[in-house]
Amino acid sequence: MVRTLSIVIVTFGSGWILMGLEILAGRMLAPTFGNEIYVWGSIIGVFLAGLSVGYVLGGVLSKLWPSAWGMVIILLLAAGTLLPVGFFYGWIADGVEQWGWSVRWGSLAAAAVLFLPPSVLLGMISPYAVRLTARRMETVGLSAGLLYAVATVGSFLGCILTAFYFILWFGIRTLVFFSALGLVGLALVAAVAHARASR
Repeated sequence: MVRTLSIVIVTFGSGWILMGLEILAGRMLAPTFGNEIYVWGSIIGVFLAGLSVGYVLGGVLSKLWPSAWGMVIILLLAAGTLLPVGFFYGWIADGVEQWGWSVRWGSLAAAAVLFLPPSVLLGMISPYAVRLTARRMETVGLSAGLLYAVATVGSFLGCILTAFYFILWFGIRTLVFFSALGLVGLALVAAVAHARASR
């Protein structure tokens, strides 16, 4: 029960942080590339591509190594990918803009450099969570449905609260670092629950 609850918390928190990052991405790229539909299309496309890759990789890895420690490592790696984003997002976006590409392709390239790694890693969490919670073939569909619903509720709250309040209260860079810290916290939750369940 403890491990299942921890997986639910990790899934919810990962969804929250993922969508919060997507909202932040628009503000990060706007000073360099503007707020055109191309920029938002690039951001959404990169996150969707990252999630697609992450779903596949998470499914494969969870089959090869069905342990909560795999999820812990993924969360810590995702936190690590956010540190350069928080420190250097302006420099990176400006550097990509110097390539001379159009706004369409420049914003897509900048979004990929900044957000493809964390979105791939966070995409790995949900299939990993399904693998760790499903005990029998008959319950796989129910587990998947519930966990993806939990992740989506987290994404909804991360989207609304980040857009409506958090950006105004904390600013972009602070929120990125809070997100990294949140991922470390989720990794700790998973690790402690797994250690207690293994006693």
